[in-house]
Amino acid sequence: MDKTLDTYLSLCTEVYELSKPNSPEDAYAFYRDYAMKANDHILEPMCGTGRFLLPLLEEGFNVHGFDGSSHMLDVLNAKAKTKNLDATVWKGFVEDLKRPEKYNLIFIPSGSFCLIIDPVQVEKSLKAIYEYLTDGGVFLFEAETLHAVPQTGIWRGSVWPKSNGQKIILSQLANRQDDICTSLCKYELMEAGKITHTEIEELRVKIYDQDQLMEILKSAGFKHIRTLKAFDQSSGPASQDESIVYECRK
Repeated sequence: MDKTLDTYLSLCTEVYELSKPNSPEDAYAFYRDYAMKANDHILEPMCGTGRFLLPLLEEGFNVHGFDGSSHMLDVLNAKAKTKNLDATVWKGFVEDLKRPEKYNLIFIPSGSFCLIIDPVQVEKSLKAIYEYLTDGGVFLFEAETLHAVPQTGIWRGSVWPKSNGQKIILSQLANRQDDICTSLCKYELMEAGKITHTEIEELRVKIYDQDQLMEILKSAGFKHIRTLKAFDQSSGPASQDESIVYECRK
């Protein structure tokens, strides 16, 4: 039976595209620099709507990608078509990665790696990434810290107008238990003053202690690991940073 996600459904994907149509300039420049050094064969697992992958592809980089959400991939493929780009993307999960080629750079931006919650899946995912890196290849990803956790126990709301006159109302409630932050997200599609469709998702993110994550990476085979301040290759992370970038070399 094919695996399916119970998150990143249709309305979530629409809000994602409305709120994050493009990658942040500093993040894109950071990952692009690694792509330049990689020279060829780049992979972006959990590529979403392609806000990193498509600009890289447009610049001529040989980058592949995959995601577990068919809704996100539908948006990616639609955008690729409008740009006349031939995107090599597929539906899949990191722990199931199987490819005929290996990659010089594998990168997961925006903290998406921490959406993998189950420790067994985390272990399998990291081992798969290690296996499909070339010797000397780089695995690059962001992990959020406790400083990124939103205030818990308080409902927050936002409204996202669509070009066709519809609106999507998003209501969110965050809670944290140990190292898991859970956001209960309610998406409501409103048309002519009426709610016509509702989707409810539980988005869970694992918050890692830096030393804990370093040990997990080492157990997957990575021997050369360094932590970086987000989007700054020359600086280490500070104690109050909301995210840390991990650079892992095979």
